[in-house]
Amino acid sequence: MRTKKTTSWLPALAWLLAVLAVTVSAAGAPAQEAAADAESHESDNVFAKAIAHAQKRCVKIYGARIGRVEGFATGVIVSDDGLILTGQGVFLSGTSIDVVLPDGSRHVAVVERRSPALQVALLRIRVQTPNFFKVPEKSVVRKGDWVVAVTNLFQVAEGAEELSVNLGIVSLRTRLDAKRGTQDVPYRGEALLVDAITSNPGAEGGALVTIDGKLAGMVGKIIESKSTNTRLNYAVPSDLLYKFMAGKLIEPAAIATAGGGKTELGIRLFKLGGKRAPAYVDRVVPGSPAAEAGFKKDDLVLTINGEVVKNVRECKKMLDKLPAGEEVVILVKRKNEILRAALVPAEVKSDEK
Repeated sequence: MRTKKTTSWLPALAWLLAVLAVTVSAAGAPAQEAAADAESHESDNVFAKAIAHAQKRCVKIYGARIGRVEGFATGVIVSDDGLILTGQGVFLSGTSIDVVLPDGSRHVAVVERRSPALQVALLRIRVQTPNFFKVPEKSVVRKGDWVVAVTNLFQVAEGAEELSVNLGIVSLRTRLDAKRGTQDVPYRGEALLVDAITSNPGAEGGALVTIDGKLAGMVGKIIESKSTNTRLNYAVPSDLLYKFMAGKLIEPAAIATAGGGKTELGIRLFKLGGKRAPAYVDRVVPGSPAAEAGFKKDDLVLTINGEVVKNVRECKKMLDKLPAGEEVVILVKRKNEILRAALVPAEVKSDEK
């Protein structure tokens, strides 16, 4: 009589499946624990909410560039109808200024107003911006407070990527004055000094934010000491930004002079070629501010206080309007180099130049 054999591999299969189930469960545990730890770490990070808040309210700005002078910066959204605060620089001097919002969308911006003293500009884009900073009327930080700086330093982001974050404390609130002669930027007013490294290309115009997400200030332009080759990490205080936006900021007037005459840098422009010719330096008056600053024959004037010089006629008009006693920053091209000079116009009593 033939009997039917029992299938002997079924118990072995059951044992193998049980082992695999235990192995998969054990392997999944560390991944779940890691995810839980990451979530717990984020909730423990006292700066996380402030950083996320700022990322939604900061933009990337792209514009003109000249030689090695960068054509990008950061901006802070300050209204629901497209107003944006940023620094004053070469990037605002071209025919087109582009603003990239946190969602990656790109919009054309126009300059509404500028502050020569604070080196700040107010831009507008024609789109609604529901996520924005409310600019405080009074200062929201004191010496020793923690702050985070959210900026597009070194152009780390181009589209919808998040911006860079620097952490530091407010070291001091003090007054900066271009008349001290150590800065390359004519900033005149109070500033927040911070120990975060914010003075890098592209960082100007970024947001300085408190732990609870309030706008403490806006990262300022690069200010570099010629004598020490060091840069100053500072921000324009939010209360000064408020006054600027509200039209209540009193710009420092030009230093009064006895004669009330025209100003003189000591630059003579090359006029052959017509009024629309490039603004080349023909000669430099000995002993003049331009001579002391190192200007030379054949230097091409590129910008004056951040404004692009298109031709010799515009250059002449801009030079004639410079106030006596106010430091002016001029970019020139000398062969393959872009040079920056800060100098103070002298007064001349005669109309002859």
